[in-house]
Amino acid sequence: YMFGVGTFRRAELSYKDKAMNGLFAPIVAGCFLCSDYLSWVKPSCKFIPAMLLSFSWGIINSVGSEVTGTLIFVLTGAMTRLSNMIVDRISRTAGRKKIPKEGMLMSLSVIGGFILGAAWSAFLSTRAPKLVTRGVFSIIGGIYGLLFLWLDREQYGAWWSIKNGELCDIDAEEVDCK
Repeated sequence: YMFGVGTFRRAELSYKDKAMNGLFAPIVAGCFLCSDYLSWVKPSCKFIPAMLLSFSWGIINSVGSEVTGTLIFVLTGAMTRLSNMIVDRISRTAGRKKIPKEGMLMSLSVIGGFILGAAWSAFLSTRAPKLVTRGVFSIIGGIYGLLFLWLDREQYGAWWSIKNGELCDIDAEEVDCK
């Protein structure tokens, strides 16, 4: 895990504003695919697949931290932030502060992503039980790889979201494609 975090940090220092997420997309997807393959070919071999996944999760969490300011797995932190915002809003002692929209949406997206991921996993484990033992990490790696490429879409030209020579601006409120 620490090697994955360190690899991302080194690339971040070296390449700065380049398409770093796209750089790591094939690495993460490849590590997940290799982990699945090695686990399938030799089920008794656990160390190398576990190390590949650990390395990849270090990169995934580094990208998540860099892009969103939160770690992918930090559900309790998102719940704590959201709870504090709500208490501050209804508490006279706290001054009935307005809930910052961006912070609330970030926390809700982490919580919602966790719930959706758990529900999807439960659904798949009942509908396709063999997928749990073979292929699940390949699918996860592919999804993260595509997500990383999407995060760097501007560096790749984002040809699919250009209207009238401008990138479409997508935010929480609207899609601005003039």
